[in-house]
Amino acid sequence: MQSSHFSTPLFDTINMLASVRHIGVPLMSLSALRRNSAGSFANYVSLSYASLYPAKGSSKEKTSGKQTKSAATKAAKPKAPVKKDKPWERRDPNSGELIPLPYDRKPTKRPRFVIFFMERLQELKEKPEFRKTNQDGNKVFDIKSAASTIGAEWKKLPDSERARVDKLYAQHVSQYEKDLEAWQKSLTPDDIQRQNQFLAYQRKTGKKTVRRNIPVPDNMKRPLSAFFLFAQHLRANSQTTQPVYEFAKEAGAKWKALSAKEKEPFEEQARADKEEYNKRMERLK
Repeated sequence: MQSSHFSTPLFDTINMLASVRHIGVPLMSLSALRRNSAGSFANYVSLSYASLYPAKGSSKEKTSGKQTKSAATKAAKPKAPVKKDKPWERRDPNSGELIPLPYDRKPTKRPRFVIFFMERLQELKEKPEFRKTNQDGNKVFDIKSAASTIGAEWKKLPDSERARVDKLYAQHVSQYEKDLEAWQKSLTPDDIQRQNQFLAYQRKTGKKTVRRNIPVPDNMKRPLSAFFLFAQHLRANSQTTQPVYEFAKEAGAKWKALSAKEKEPFEEQARADKEEYNKRMERLK
C-alpha cells in the first residue's frame, strides 16, 4: 500500500486493525484489500465497511430472487453429504455450532492509534457532515471520509490530547494483561491440541504466515515411556558426548538387551507417571 496521505506509523497499524474483533467496524482481510487495490488507509476502512454492509438490491431484484427460490424449492433436491468435521473442530453439544479455536478468542492488544481511531469514529457517526446518499437514496455513514479525517487529526494531535490517549492506552494494556492471563488459564489440553493441529494444517497447505504453536505447559506434557526413562537415566550416569541420534541408537540396543527384571523399575515408574497424568488431565477438563 502507498502511504502518500498518511505517516508510516498510521499504516503500521493496518495489520492490527485487521485482527481486532468486536470494535464496531468491520474490517476486511489484507488479501481482500490487495485484490481491491486500495491506495490509502481511508480506502481500506471504506472497503472493509462496504464488504459487510453491501448496498441493498432493488425491489425488482428481490421479487426475482423470491420467484427463483420458489421454483427451486419445488424441484427435488438431493441431500448433500454430511460434512465431516476436521480433527481440530469441536461443536457445542446444545447448538451444534462450531466452538472457536483458542486463538480466535485470544485478547487483542491495540496500539494507541486504534484506540484513538475507534473513539473518534463513534463520535463522527453522529455528525451530519459524515452522512452520504447511497444508490438507494438512503443516508449512510461515510466511513471513507471519516477515516481520512481521523488520520489527519492523528498526525496533528496536540501534546495534551496525546497524553490523554497515552492514559487510555495504559488502562487498555493493564486490562489486556489480565484478560490474557485469564485466557491462558482457561486453556484445556484439548484446546491446545486442536489449535496446534490447525496450525500444523496451515503449514502443510503452504500458508506463508502461520502463528506459533501454543506452548504446552509442563503440567500438561505427556509422561515419558519406560524406554525414555531408561535413556534419561543412562545419559545422566554417563559422560558421553555423542550426538543425540547416536546416543539414542545405543540406548535402544542396551534397552533390548535388558532382562524383564531389569526393565521393571522403569516400567513401574512409567505406569505411575501415566496414572498421575491421566488424573491431572481429568482435573483440567
